[in-house]
Amino acid sequence: MQTDRREFLKLAGAAGAGVAALKSVGANDAAARSSAVNDAADAVFVTELFLDNEMIEVTPGVSRRLHPAKKHLLNPVVRCDRWCDGNILQPYTTMYDPEDRLFKMWARTGGDRESMYLDGHAAYMTYLTSTDGVHWDKPDLGVLEIDGRRDHNVVFNSDSAAATSAADSRSFVVPTRPMPPQGKKAFFWGVNKHPHPRDASERFVALAIVQNHRRGAHIVTSPDGIHWSCAGAPFWQTPNDVSGKGDDCLMHLMYDDAKQKWVIYRRIIPQFSERMLANDADCDRQAVDRYYRSYAYAESDDLREWENHRFILSMDPDDPPDTELYQFGCHKLGQTYVGYMSVFYLRTPQPINVHLATSRDGINFTRVCRGDPFIPHGALGYYDFMAMACSQPEPVLVDDTVYVYYAALNYPHNEDPDPGVGQCGAALATFGRDRYASLETSGVDRGPCRVVTKPFTVRHPKLFVNAATWSQGSIRVEALTRDWQPIDGFTEREARNIQGDALDHPVRWKGNADVSKLLGQEIRLKFYMTRARLHAMTLSDEDRSLGAVESDPEYGKPVDSTPTAN
Repeated sequence: MQTDRREFLKLAGAAGAGVAALKSVGANDAAARSSAVNDAADAVFVTELFLDNEMIEVTPGVSRRLHPAKKHLLNPVVRCDRWCDGNILQPYTTMYDPEDRLFKMWARTGGDRESMYLDGHAAYMTYLTSTDGVHWDKPDLGVLEIDGRRDHNVVFNSDSAAATSAADSRSFVVPTRPMPPQGKKAFFWGVNKHPHPRDASERFVALAIVQNHRRGAHIVTSPDGIHWSCAGAPFWQTPNDVSGKGDDCLMHLMYDDAKQKWVIYRRIIPQFSERMLANDADCDRQAVDRYYRSYAYAESDDLREWENHRFILSMDPDDPPDTELYQFGCHKLGQTYVGYMSVFYLRTPQPINVHLATSRDGINFTRVCRGDPFIPHGALGYYDFMAMACSQPEPVLVDDTVYVYYAALNYPHNEDPDPGVGQCGAALATFGRDRYASLETSGVDRGPCRVVTKPFTVRHPKLFVNAATWSQGSIRVEALTRDWQPIDGFTEREARNIQGDALDHPVRWKGNADVSKLLGQEIRLKFYMTRARLHAMTLSDEDRSLGAVESDPEYGKPVDSTPTAN
C-alpha cells in the first residue's frame, strides 16, 4: 500500500489478521476458531505472519528466522536536555493520533538519586509530540507548578494524583509498612484513546502507579492527554503492593476489539498471583525467597469490574537460568497478538534485551525464535545497554515501516552511576511491515525447500506474499485440496515465478490472476522455495501495489533487487 510521506498511518486491527486453520478442536477452541473465521471473513484483508506454527503443516528445508529491528541513526531520539528532565526519560507510552495528526509520547521522567529530585519528586510524567516520530517537541504546558515554575511539559505527578483523586467507593488496603524512601513517584502506562468514552473526561485512559501512597494500579483519565485525573482507589492491589516487599509497577493496557474488553498485563511475582485483590493480612506477608519477575492478566468491560485474572507468562526451563521477564507489552495486528518481552539478565553487568512472543488469544503466548533478541542491547556504556520495551497499545506504521519505541539506558541494572554519566532516553527501532520474522530456505539442506499450510477456507479473492529471493531464487505457489492433491489451474507447473524483494508480491498462475475461483473452498497452499524467504501472506478483497523493498545487507543475503512482474 502506498502512503504519502506526510500521511502517518496507525496500523490498527486489520493488518496482520490471522488466517484461521481448520482442524479438530475442543469446544472452547472451536468457539474461538469460529469467531476468528467470522472476523477474517468480515475483514477487507487478512494476513498470516507465520510467527508460530498455527497455520504451518510442514516446512522441509525451511526454518524460521528472526529479523531484528533496525535502531535509528539518531538514537536516542529523545534525550534528557531540559531543566525538568533529570537523567531518566522512558517512553512509557507512544502512539500516533490520526485525529490530531501527531505522534504522542508520555514519558516517565526524573531521577532516582536525591540530587536529581524535582521539588521532592523522583518520577513524574511528561508529554511530548512529534510530526514525524523522530524529532520530538517538549511543549511548555503550564499544567502544574513545580519548584515555582510552569515552563515545562510535566502533566502528572504524585501531588497532582492526590489533588485530582475522584470519589471512589471501593475499599483498598492501606499499607502499614512504607516502602524505602525513593522520593515521590507517580507514573502511568498504556495510554489509550477510549473507543467508547462515557463522557469527554475519559477520551484518554491509562494505568497509574502512585508509589509513595495508596499503592496499587489505578485508572487515570484525561479529556486531552494533558490534564489527568486519578481514581481515588486502586482497582488492583497485590500482596506485593501492600506488604512493601517488592515493586509491581510495570503494566500495559490495551483495548481488544475482538473481545470488546479492556485487557491489562501487570508484572507480579508467582507467589502473589492467586488473588487479584490483597487483604489486610497481606500487610504482614513475609518476603519470598526470590523475587521472580513474571506477568499476570485481567480483563474488563468497563474499566471498573475486572475478571479472568490469571498468571500467564514468565521465563521457563528452556531459558537461561539467570533470566527474568522484566517488562511485557503487546498489541494486535488483526487476530495476531505480537508481544514484546524485555528480558532481564542477572549476570554481571546486567543488561536487558527485547524478545518477541506471539499469541492467538492474548493469554497463551509462544516465543518467536527463542533466545534471539528482536532489539538487542548495545555494548556496555552504549546508549542502550539496557533496552526495555514500553507500551504501544496499537502499532504505528509510517510508509510501510513499523515504529517501535523503547527505553534506552547506558548503564547496567545493578549499577547506580552518577547522573552525569548514567543517562536514559527514548530510542526508536524500525522494520518493514509484517517483517518480524521469515520462513527461510536452508543453505545446508540440498533437498527441495517447501512450506505447506494447514487447510483453510478461502474468503478473499486475491493472494499476496511478503517475500524476498536472492541469487535468482524464486517462489512458486500451488493450491492443494485438504487431501494434498493439486487443484487444476493452480498447480506448481502453472504458477508464475515470484522473484525479488517486495511487501506484496501478487500470486498468480498462467490461467488465473487470483484465487477468486477458489472462494469458499477448503484448500492448502504449498510454497516451492529456492533461495527465498517468506515473511507473510495476505488474502485481500482489493489489489495492492507491489511495495518493492531496497536491498538490505543486514539480512545477510544479496537479495534480487528488482521484483519481477509475474
